[in-house]
Amino acid sequence: MIHKKERTIDLYKEAGAEMRLFRILGDILAIHISRVLSASDSDKFMRALQRIDEVRSRAEDNMFHDHPDLSNEYLDVFYGNFSEKPRNTVDEEIRALAKEKTDELFKRETD
Repeated sequence: MIHKKERTIDLYKEAGAEMRLFRILGDILAIHISRVLSASDSDKFMRALQRIDEVRSRAEDNMFHDHPDLSNEYLDVFYGNFSEKPRNTVDEEIRALAKEKTDELFKRETD
């Protein structure tokens, strides 16, 4: 982990965009993987997602601790979806960052 002074809001936004993508894919995968796993293994997967949610919550706590002047709009850094209209400017910015991340991912695959 890097020092508090190095944890910029831009760094949190980047991690938040990636976390949002990860969780959306996790939710989709939870539905599909349950069709090919036993109930016990599906439960293990769901518990893993719950642990990831705990980490996501801690990251958000750290962001507000490191940057106490942030407004409530910054709740959208680590949380939100992509299926509805953006709720505010922060949500819109995180969505754009997430799109950049997916574009980079698929670009690497075709290079």
